[in-house]
Amino acid sequence: MSDQLILTNGKIKLVTEEGQEFDREEAALGAMFRQEMTPPMNGTAFPDGIKFHEWREPFYLVVHQTPPHVRQLRWIANDSPKKYGPGTTYRRVRVSIPYSITFAVFFQHGNILTIGPSNELYFRNEPLKNKNDTLGYPALLNISKIPIGKRHKAWICTQYLRCSPGADWVTQLHALLEHTWNGGFNMSSEHHEGASWYGESKNIHCNLHPVEKWEEATTAKESFARSVPWKPVPMNVGELMEAILDECQNGLIAGLAKPKAKKPASILQRFLNYAQKTK
Repeated sequence: MSDQLILTNGKIKLVTEEGQEFDREEAALGAMFRQEMTPPMNGTAFPDGIKFHEWREPFYLVVHQTPPHVRQLRWIANDSPKKYGPGTTYRRVRVSIPYSITFAVFFQHGNILTIGPSNELYFRNEPLKNKNDTLGYPALLNISKIPIGKRHKAWICTQYLRCSPGADWVTQLHALLEHTWNGGFNMSSEHHEGASWYGESKNIHCNLHPVEKWEEATTAKESFARSVPWKPVPMNVGELMEAILDECQNGLIAGLAKPKAKKPASILQRFLNYAQKTK
C-alpha cells in the first residue's frame, strides 16, 4: 500500500507504506503551507520603507523606498590624485535626491537570511504605488552599469559592506543603505565595470554635470531632483523583480551558486516530513 493522506471531519490521518500513522488537526496542513511560503524572518518586523517583497526559496527580494531628500555626499575631488581606492580625496556636495528605490536580495543560509551581492538602486520622481510603476536609472557614481541578459542593472558594489556576525536581515538592509549613501563616490565603476550611471546620465539635464551645477540647482530648489527626466528603465517594478529572481535561480549572479535541481516533493511527502517534526 502506498502512502495515504486521509482528511475526515477536520482531522488528518497520514498512513505510510511502512504502516506508520500520524494523526493531526486539519489546521496543520495550512500551517505547513504557511511555513513553506514564508522566509526565515525569525520574528523581525518589516522596516519602514519596504514597498514590495517576494520569497522564492532560497532567495528573498525586498524593494525599499527612501523618500526625496537633500543629502551630503562624499564626492571625488576635482584634484584627487587617485580616481578610486586608497589615496582618493573627496569633497562634500549637497544635492537633491528623488525617491530612491533599492532592490536587495537575500539568500537563505541555514535558518537565517544573508544579503547577497546582487543589489540594485534606481530613482523615481513619485512614490511607488503599484508593481506596474516605472523606474529611472540613478545618476550616481559607484552605481555600475552592468549588462545581464537583455537588460542593464544599476548595481551597488558591496565589496566593503560589513555586518556584524548573526545580524538579522533588517540590520543587513540598513547596513546596505548606509553603505550605498555614506561611502565615497569615485570613479571605480568607470575603471572596473566600464561605466557608472552618473556617466551615462549626466547629459540628461543641464544641471546635473558637473556636480557643482547639481548643488546650485539644489540650493535654488531643494526638490530639484524630482523634476529631472531620469534615464528610463525598460522594465517596470514587477518585471524587474521577476528578472532579478530569475537571474538568481538560473545562477547568473556571480557569488551565488545555482540551487541544485531536484524533483519537487509531493504534498503527501512534504506533510509527512512536517508531521514528523511536529506534534
